[in-house]
Amino acid sequence: LGADGKAGTAFACGDGTGFVDPRYADAGLRLILPQGAAPEGIGDAAEATEEDYDTWRLALGLPDGSRDMVVEKAILLESGFEDLHGVDFDKGCYMGQELTARTKYRGLVKKKLMPVTLGGPAPETGTPVLAGDREVGEIRSVRGERAIALIRLDALEGDTGIELVANGTRVLPETAPWASTSNS
Repeated sequence: LGADGKAGTAFACGDGTGFVDPRYADAGLRLILPQGAAPEGIGDAAEATEEDYDTWRLALGLPDGSRDMVVEKAILLESGFEDLHGVDFDKGCYMGQELTARTKYRGLVKKKLMPVTLGGPAPETGTPVLAGDREVGEIRSVRGERAIALIRLDALEGDTGIELVANGTRVLPETAPWASTSNS
């Protein structure tokens, strides 16, 4: 469609505009088009549903606003905002800058949103994730065998041999393809 593949790049698309997802280029394209218009070359994407997008988003571990982040409680760095181009430590001021910078530079990120594969029936949103009898996280968005969960990082350190479960279902955390490997 004329996109160069770099996150956030805008391009002309028929009678509208398109841009590569600004969070992560592999998340796809966003198109702003006149109603009913579908440009040449879009293929099966024109038939995609919200459920298809949600499944794709969960597989990539991309958080979706208040579905995955608790309003007035979520911390930007726990939600992947730095890796997803939502926080920049070289720019000017923004609301919450002091808390976000202090959290990063003191290494205070203790948990992160991450994609998980479920090994059984899908637990409901809000179900606690347990390591043995210790609560180490919470399921957020769920669709089929994919979910996003907020998981304590210390539950993932080393080989504890303890399975993570949510309401009897195995929870297998993964590193999102866009995520840095640092815990800040």
